[in-house]
Amino acid sequence: MPLPNNFSPAEHLQDTIRRTYNPEVREWFSDITTDDPDINTPRASLRTACTHAEMDTMDMTLSRMLLFDMLIKQRWNQGIVSGDRDLNYRVLRRTRPQVTLYFLEDLEDVEPGYDPVSGEISFRLMTQTSTTFSNSEALALANKIKTEFGTGQGFVWRKGKELCSYTDWDKGYQLQLLVRSEAEARTLIGKVLDLQSHTPDWEFFNRIENGSPSEAFPTIPPRETILGKSRRLPRRRPIAEVRFQYATVKLAGLAKPVYLFDRSGRYDSALVPSYRT
Repeated sequence: MPLPNNFSPAEHLQDTIRRTYNPEVREWFSDITTDDPDINTPRASLRTACTHAEMDTMDMTLSRMLLFDMLIKQRWNQGIVSGDRDLNYRVLRRTRPQVTLYFLEDLEDVEPGYDPVSGEISFRLMTQTSTTFSNSEALALANKIKTEFGTGQGFVWRKGKELCSYTDWDKGYQLQLLVRSEAEARTLIGKVLDLQSHTPDWEFFNRIENGSPSEAFPTIPPRETILGKSRRLPRRRPIAEVRFQYATVKLAGLAKPVYLFDRSGRYDSALVPSYRT
């Protein structure tokens, strides 16, 4: 298929970096449970500096990546970083299979002038490694995901401006969910944990409330003049309903993720593809 006439290699590269590099940054700083960290704290400042932003120049992008690479090398050399958990444990966690659930706003619901709102929820299989996780266990997990999220028209996650988190390191959870109510967050957390037959321990649950969400995260963002044109700034915490699409598991040693269950019809290689729903 030929490239579109308006294809920009630079924009395509920046978009790919944002989709592949930023999740690694979030994972490395996963102890920070808000998407608006206080940069007066050292780790929050570092995460902000490392995170690729939509309006970055290529020089800025490369600088962020170099900084992040330097941090990782520094931690390997130090072994334990002040204020962090033991590095060996953090590295151990990063090698466990990572399951990701993907959600996307229905095209007919997308506001004109905006891209569809998406959502991801990831967790680790802490009792497994890439060598112990078997095909039969992967298939069983795929069918559980189908039951919890893929039946009917697919589970709908009602995203909002309220940030709720659930952090249980030992069981592989560091969930950060934008929702419309605490009750909806608890329901969604329960469904995710049920995939591993875990019962939520609400001691690990937190609700982070902004003092003025309508001003901090306006439904219609303001405009700014960029390169001589008035442009709408990206939305922050948009209100949208995102529907479950597919799930993957990332295994150390494999270049590409394994598609577990797909109800979108995109991935015929999924262990449980859409035509078996």
